[in-house]
Order: sequence, then structure tokens, then C-alpha cells
Amino acid sequence: MSRCRVTPVRAYGLLSHRSGTLPTMFHPGDHELAVRASTQHGVFTFDDARAVGLSIAQCNRRSATVWVRMYEGVFVIPGVPETRETRLLAACLAATAPAAVSHRAAAATYGFPGGRAAALEITCRRWLRTRKSDLVVHESRRFDERDITVVDAIPTVTPERCVLDLAGLKPSPNYIEAVFQAARRRRLMTYDSMLGVFNRHARRGLRGVHAMRVALDRWNPDSRPTQSEMEMLLVQTLREHGLPEPIPQFDVFDDTGRCVATADAALPRWRITIEYDSMQEHLDEFQIARDARRRNRIMAAGYWPLTARVGDLRNGGNTLVDEILQVARRAV
Repeated sequence: MSRCRVTPVRAYGLLSHRSGTLPTMFHPGDHELAVRASTQHGVFTFDDARAVGLSIAQCNRRSATVWVRMYEGVFVIPGVPETRETRLLAACLAATAPAAVSHRAAAATYGFPGGRAAALEITCRRWLRTRKSDLVVHESRRFDERDITVVDAIPTVTPERCVLDLAGLKPSPNYIEAVFQAARRRRLMTYDSMLGVFNRHARRGLRGVHAMRVALDRWNPDSRPTQSEMEMLLVQTLREHGLPEPIPQFDVFDDTGRCVATADAALPRWRITIEYDSMQEHLDEFQIARDARRRNRIMAAGYWPLTARVGDLRNGGNTLVDEILQVARRAV
């Protein structure tokens, strides 16, 4: 995300969008305010303006004729386009501190499953301002500075707190497990950091706590994270069919100890590797040749390479499971 850069010329060289006039007098504080707003996506508060030396009368005059009002006491420099970042930061500044972007909006920031880039969603202790129709505010008494970090100058719940919020919206162990894996891929959390936040917030009767416990029990800190949501679905599908727990991102070694391939998942007990087959067809002859050589290396190392098909996974994985069991019977 890129920050909006605002200069005093850009800020006050424009005609007022309301009165069509320039401010009565250009104050040194106007320059300082524009500089401050440039680090905040063009957003500032009435208190920011007072802090740079503008009087109450000057602030009232500018708020009535120049500044673009987002919420009571929260403004944006005129001429600055309204972006997702502008809207999120303005909502946080309008709330009673502590306040931060949360739930689906935070999930979109972190790239978690279930995130919604268009969502305007925050958490705070208490909301005392007029609320816009597209703003979702979650009030929580169990919310403090430990739950907040800063992402691109915007207060945002930590990745761990975000997962806890998402569990309350969708209390599914499979979904929370997928969010865990996405966070691990991005190196945003560890098992210990997540467990610490869970233990601090979890309490009896809280929605999503059970799903979180199940997902945490599945988390093996010694394993590698899956590399995509579909790979996570592959692991969950095999588990739900009662097969041994598959190992994601499994290294296949030949007789000399050289790693010849890393499979999406594997069942070492039966010497089976499984690759997720994306919806893209490999029509390029060079890619086809590379895939064939890779399969040959896996087979030469004593493993049976199988393919997980998109449609089958989305329909329960019955065909894949039948193929696995056929190979397993040969291995016995």
C-alpha cells in the first residue's frame, strides 16, 4: 500500500470545495498540518490542527470552508482522493481509543482467507460518534494496546487477534486452520504467539473458542505450512476420510540423500506423494517435459506420485482417496 503524499501547495492551493474561496490567511501551522497529514494518508484530526498552532477560531473556519469532513473532528486534506486507507484510518481516529482495523478488513490487509478489501470494519472500546452506513464497529471491553500494531500508518489488530476475531465470525476449525496456514506462509505469527493471545482472550461461552482449540490442536509447529488454500483443502480432505495425517511440503530424497522433489503432501507410510493440480493446463511442451522428469525422479526414489484434482477435492475427494487406498493395498 502506498501512502498519499500531500504538500501545502496541494492542500491549500485549491479553491475551497464549499465556498470557492481561499483561507483568509495562510498560517505556518497549515504547512505543518499538511506535512503531518502526508504521513497519515491525508487524514488529520481537530486535535492535530490545534497541536500545530492553529487556533480554535482558525480550525472552525477551515473546517467550515476548506477541510473535507470524514467524521466529527476527523478530516482529510482537500484534493486527496478517498481510498481504502483513508477511510479506515479516519474511522479509527474517530473512535474512542484504543481502536484498530479488525475482522474482515484486517484479514484483507494480511491476506487471510475471508478478508474483504471493501470492508470498513474496526474494533474499539466504545463508539461515541455518528456512524456511517458502511462502517461496522465492534465494541469490546477486552481490547487494549497489546492487540494493536501499525500497518502502513494505520492501527490494525495483530494477526493473532485478527484470527480470534475471524473465529467469532466463522467458528469452523477447517477455516481457522486455513487462516493459520496463511499467516504462517507470510511469517506473521508462531504457534507460541497465537497460543498466548488465545489464552489471554479465550473464555467460556465466547463464540469461536472451540473451533480455535481444535485448530490449535492440529497445528504442528515442526511441520511446514501449506503453500496455498487448495493445498490446505487437500490435507483436510484426506484427514476427514480417516487417512493418516499427510505431511505438507514433503521432501523426497533419492538413495544418495539428494532431494529430488518437494511434494505438496505425502503419506510416507505408503510411500505416496500427492500434487495439487491447478486449473491451468500445462500446454507448454517444456513444462510437460519438466513435469515428466520430476515424476520420474519421484518414482525412482521409490514413491508413487498421485495427483489431486480440483473438482474432486471440492466434491469430497472420493476419487483421490480410492486411488490412495489402491496404492496402499499394494504397499502392504
